[in-house]
Amino acid sequence: MKKGFALFHCLIILCMVFTGAYAEGSSLDEILLRYEGKEITLSNQLQIVQNNVNFRNAPGGEILGRLQGGTILECLDEIQYQEKLWYHARSDEFGEGYVDATFAKPLWDNLSWWPLSPSEDVFSDNMALFSCWFGTYQLDHGLSIIETFGNDRLLNIAPLTVRGDSSIIPEDARVQLAEKLFEYGLICKNDAYDRLLDDTLPFAEKDSIASDILMKHYGTDDIWKIMVKMSVLSWIHINDLHARPEGPFSERDRMLSDKIQQKVVHEH
Repeated sequence: MKKGFALFHCLIILCMVFTGAYAEGSSLDEILLRYEGKEITLSNQLQIVQNNVNFRNAPGGEILGRLQGGTILECLDEIQYQEKLWYHARSDEFGEGYVDATFAKPLWDNLSWWPLSPSEDVFSDNMALFSCWFGTYQLDHGLSIIETFGNDRLLNIAPLTVRGDSSIIPEDARVQLAEKLFEYGLICKNDAYDRLLDDTLPFAEKDSIASDILMKHYGTDDIWKIMVKMSVLSWIHINDLHARPEGPFSERDRMLSDKIQQKVVHEH
């Protein structure tokens, strides 16, 4: 297992966080240098990203208290409830409980989410790293295609005639996806990650572990369904974006995600 990120093939789309806000002046080259060769940093904490967020005794259950923006929680696990992602977490003030994932984001590599950027930039460095990997993975394995429109080469999800054909999905796709979700900080670390890396476990058991991880995170372990629900723009699922389905996407998010797509397409 590699202990550093292979970033030479990825274009990073967002700037680093300085004093809780995105630094507008960071160049893409600077960001590449920041992460190149850096060891994997797993997340084990959440940060609340709005004020007065309900902390409940169960998903959708009784309110134990309200959390303020910037509050740090220990993340224990995730769960799907009524087609939404919830975090099982521990609060210093209220003990164990659950919070709607729309209002909390995993802390990764010391990124800070609070206060939120006034420009409504929602993509973080780890989302960019993940989208680089997943876009490349899709093209490498035929799960997406490049189509030519005039002088433009654009990435598109595999056409309807191919979509859903499980025969082209790599056998270890669930395991690969689950590992990357941990390593890019889109899922907080738990025992399942260590079990995925356990070389003594048979593949069938690892695949079962990965399936459970994806079911908790996305509500499905079907690679095609996960891809279809990801934004074609960014390869980011709404559960990874931690925003409501309508976005929000800033103009900067759109511009930079377009650049990452251009880079991945160019390399193929």
